[in-house]
Formats: sequence, C-alpha cells, structure tokens
Amino acid sequence: MKEGARVFLARLEDLKGRKTWTPARAALRRSLAFEPGTYPPAIGMVEPLLPGEAEGWIREAYYLVAALYALKDGEHREGRTLAQALREKAGDSASVEHRFLALLDADRDQIAFRLRQSVVLVEGGLDFARLLEDLLAWFSPDRRVQARWAREFYGVKEEEKEEVKA
Repeated sequence: MKEGARVFLARLEDLKGRKTWTPARAALRRSLAFEPGTYPPAIGMVEPLLPGEAEGWIREAYYLVAALYALKDGEHREGRTLAQALREKAGDSASVEHRFLALLDADRDQIAFRLRQSVVLVEGGLDFARLLEDLLAWFSPDRRVQARWAREFYGVKEEEKEEVKA
C-alpha cells in the first residue's frame, strides 16, 4: 500500500472527526454531481489534503475518493475493495454484474458516474485508500487494475461452481 493513499485517508478520517464533518460531508456528496475538483464548496476541504504534485487525473482521483468517502459517511473497511463488495451484493443479480462491467469499461468521462452508481449499491464500508490507489492506476495501458477487479468479482463465483461440482 502506497504511503500517499494512507496519508490521504488519515486526513479524511481527521476531517470526519471534526465538528464540521456534517456540512463537509454534504458538500463532498454534492460534489459528485460535478466534475471532480470543480465544485467550489468542496475545493476548500479537499485541496489542503492533496499532495503537492496532484494535477490532472491524479487531482480528480483524490477529489472523487473524498466524495465517495463522504457518500459512505466515512465508513472505511480495511482490505475490502469495491469489486469484492460488488461481488457480495451481486448474488444472482444480473443488473449488478452489468453495472460492474460498465464500471470496468469506464473512460475518463464516465468513471465518476459509474463509481458513484456502484458505491451506492454497496452495503458497508470500503477500503478507500485502496480505491484511491486503484483510481490512480485506472488509465494504465496494461489495465491491471481492471483485471484484478475482474478476478476479485468473478473469483469466488468460480470457486462456488467448483464446490457445486464436487
């Protein structure tokens, strides 16, 4: 786990512990209706939490994770990735799988919308530091994040199939 993601999560958790969390949470949630990093009330909260080199997609990823963290009311769960949480939710639901596949195929214009849709579906917390790391590598040409998410989403299903066969 990269240190920058852990530091950012610690800063979000510090923000959550303050008296101002309720209005901050509302502003961060509202920011999901805008391009990441463009909703003025959220800028004053997130900008001080960013590493100095955050520009372009990197900056947007930090804003997006801060907003999703607020959407889940700061419910951080170490080690639980979004793909794992969606797998738990999916069961036999074709619609959850459809949304997951749309998320895997999301480009830069769609990623914020697809993530918001997916995070809303999930019950319980997520590992937001891991989510940030994954988003920072989302547009890597090798698409290794999407491949790992696919393994996490479908992996258990394959194991369950093996158990049924045995």
